Amino acid sequence: MVSESFLRSLYGLRLASFQRRPGNVMGERRSVRRGRSIEFADYRTYTPGDDPRRVDWNIYARLERPFVKLYEDEQDLTVHLLLDASPSMHWRDERDIQHNAPSGKWTRATQLAIAIGHIALTSGDRLIVELSNRERFGPRQGATATAELMSFIEDQSAELNAQELTGAAGPNRPALSLNSWWKRYALDVQPGICVIISDLFDPQGCNEGLTALVSARLEVRVLHTLCPAELEPEVVGDVCLKDSESGAAQEVSIDEALLRAYQNRLRAWSNSLNEQCRKRGARYHLTNTGAPIEQVVLRDLRREGWLI
Repeated sequence: MVSESFLRSLYGLRLASFQRRPGNVMGERRSVRRGRSIEFADYRTYTPGDDPRRVDWNIYARLERPFVKLYEDEQDLTVHLLLDASPSMHWRDERDIQHNAPSGKWTRATQLAIAIGHIALTSGDRLIVELSNRERFGPRQGATATAELMSFIEDQSAELNAQELTGAAGPNRPALSLNSWWKRYALDVQPGICVIISDLFDPQGCNEGLTALVSARLEVRVLHTLCPAELEPEVVGDVCLKDSESGAAQEVSIDEALLRAYQNRLRAWSNSLNEQCRKRGARYHLTNTGAPIEQVVLRDLRREGWLI
């Protein structure tokens, strides 16, 4: 799904947190607790998954055993990653169909999930991943959990792609709307950062769900994930469009004027989503799955201030 060289390029990055929160165990985030300092507190033996930057190399040179430093006022942070696995995320364009390949949109969404999850794990944060079918990974912590995260996403992708390609029925878990999913998730959640990866296709919208997540003291970031065929469709003529979520079909005649109207509606929708996120203190970014993953993560998300 992602290359080792790309994962190595993410080393040293972390998700930017704009609020100071208490954590549960010693980590690398500044806590809100008062009366304490960021002075050195103690050592403990290095365990796989610890950040090598916290190793005291002077101690290692003397004792030939690695120890990591602990500080008084640094705490861990929980990162919640909500990955939309609804049918529209598995929609395939003509290129995917010709090569009998899974959806390029879903592939990109999983790449983003692995990249963001890897950044959280390697920076000492606690990670929880939930798909919209309510399959869950975590909570896990430590860099060694990246392999488990990739295995989890690969297993889920294989099952979901098989269902899409063969039409086989999936687990007996009725699909939830975005609002229902996010409101349920917000009922019992540890405050922290919440990253949503979704195409946001839902006739009911998602404003109620966003409000619930923000009210649960989550710093919400929305990665609106659309593919080139959705952002700049090239189809013209008489076609029958089928809603991948509801199955409803609509015959339309597409010409240049209709494509321009579509582009205007798309921009208005994106601007509205951005505004709704801004009003709630959340952050929004529209990403094109046609762009290289390296560009999206290492340039776009850093430029937006999501990563530091």
